[in-house]
Amino acid sequence: MSGSHARVVGGSLAGRRLRSPANGTRPATAIVRSSIFDRPAIRDIVEHARVVDLYAGAGYLGIEALSRGAESVDFVERNGAACAVIRRNLEELGLTRHARVHRLPVERCFSRIPLDPDLIFVDPPYRVDALPVIEELSRRANFPEGALAVWRRQVRASGGLPPPPERIGGLVRIDQRRYGDGAIDTYRAEAST
Repeated sequence: MSGSHARVVGGSLAGRRLRSPANGTRPATAIVRSSIFDRPAIRDIVEHARVVDLYAGAGYLGIEALSRGAESVDFVERNGAACAVIRRNLEELGLTRHARVHRLPVERCFSRIPLDPDLIFVDPPYRVDALPVIEELSRRANFPEGALAVWRRQVRASGGLPPPPERIGGLVRIDQRRYGDGAIDTYRAEAST
């Protein structure tokens, strides 16, 4: 575990320190987290939301959601050291009763996580194409109408990842923002027909 710390950006825990893993993750910066959570679409649903944080890394996005009133967060991360950091952050912030940490590959998480989240974060390592995971979620999940999926991805990937589609199953892109070599795409669940 590294000695470096970030801080919770908003909500009841604003300013509290967050630990980060020594290596192997790319935690969302304070600027990126502020940008995500200051969007009206996110702000309007985060309180009392059931949240899933896929490719959780250090868990900053899920912890930020809990600080802003989310009911619960399921963190999914395959790296054991990163899971240990998430657990330690949750303990130090008094959030353990609101969270579950799943140490497993995202591709194998669908039988362990709630499939009716109000808000889902998909924040893979930059060289990982998360589109197949989001497609699988759109097939399996029973998203409530208006649920949001937030996908943080690399724009200029050396592997030449394709641009994201406007629609993924019942999810429709409502926003896209660029940050350096990254982008954040926000999708909203449509009503079931």
